[in-house]
Amino acid sequence: MVQPRMKPQLRFAPIIAAAFLLAITFFPKEASAYAWMIRHGYTGCTSCHADPSGGALLTRYGRAQSELLLRTRYGSERKVQEPGSMGDFLFGAFNVPDSLLLGGDVRNLLLNVIPQNGPSMTKFIVMQADAQAEFRVDRFRVNGSLGYAHDGALAASITSGPHDRLISRTFWAGVDLGSDNQFLLRAGRMNLPFGIRSIEHTLWARTSTRTDANASQQYGVALAYGIENFRAEVMAIAGNFQARPDAFRERGYSGYAEYAPTLHSAVGVSSLVAHADRDIYSNAELLRQSHGLFARYSPVMQVVLSAEADALVQSQPSSPTLVGHTGYVQGDYEFIQGVHLIGTGEWLQAAPTRADPSVGLWGSVAWFFAPHADVRLDTIWRSAATSAARSQSTALLAQFHLFL
Repeated sequence: MVQPRMKPQLRFAPIIAAAFLLAITFFPKEASAYAWMIRHGYTGCTSCHADPSGGALLTRYGRAQSELLLRTRYGSERKVQEPGSMGDFLFGAFNVPDSLLLGGDVRNLLLNVIPQNGPSMTKFIVMQADAQAEFRVDRFRVNGSLGYAHDGALAASITSGPHDRLISRTFWAGVDLGSDNQFLLRAGRMNLPFGIRSIEHTLWARTSTRTDANASQQYGVALAYGIENFRAEVMAIAGNFQARPDAFRERGYSGYAEYAPTLHSAVGVSSLVAHADRDIYSNAELLRQSHGLFARYSPVMQVVLSAEADALVQSQPSSPTLVGHTGYVQGDYEFIQGVHLIGTGEWLQAAPTRADPSVGLWGSVAWFFAPHADVRLDTIWRSAATSAARSQSTALLAQFHLFL
């Protein structure tokens, strides 16, 4: 189980959090969702994902669309209009009943970090090794994941020890409500509904708001709503019960609402308020808030633009309220089906004593080269501002992903 640090830390939680995030920022763990599916007219998530806000376990329809729309088609394959067995779990090796969804993700990373001063570091990382399942009976669902982590993902651990732990990022039970199942009420450990649930979960917009899909899930009760051009979800946060003691668990809420005026555009708002008697980073009482806007737009089939901007507010007893902001702008260009060129610019201002924010630039290439398989290359440059100095680093990442 997670045993948070007990020794006192500095007063300014945003500075501490920024330093921590810079230490882990180049270690992405889990693939979640592709916000650029809006180019195909998919503004919502429920048709392709078991989670109403996107990510992780695919529905049967989502598997079929991944085969038809995501991967590169070769030769005579370009005329195929049906996914066939390649779109099924384990390539259709055995029949799965309609009441059961099964999935799995294996993702490996070769990482090279080049700091401004000091030697470079190269490391091979098993980023993700998760199995996922959902069982349905009429309107009722039970959903969960079980995985392995050599290191990292401490907040998702279900066994103890510094290495080689079992983890569970999500597990919940829910019921579909409404005449068209447009509502989903569920309880358990879930991803926080906030902003754009993108695959680049180490973006500062995800880590500084603590809404990434790696290990920031919380226990609670959530209500999701989705119709053709509108989706929303709000969650009452009860804390992460995989962390101890109870003082480190946050309570509050998180939610978003998104409206799609057309099949290829969507705008949304997010809000999060959470309180902990002892924050896991500052070791002091903390009330944190994040409120922001996000948008996705596909002007033509090949291009998708997405952006998010969030205000960061942190309050501690007998200390000034600290206000910062973070966000990013991203462009995705799919010049051949399955091959994506991606550029991302991001910023983070968390330290109150500096006028200039931390900035980062991402250059990425992703290729969905075969059924259930993709590779990705990233170059990430970041210039991080702290209260004392500015440091720069460059990371080169090569990923291989296989989903079952």
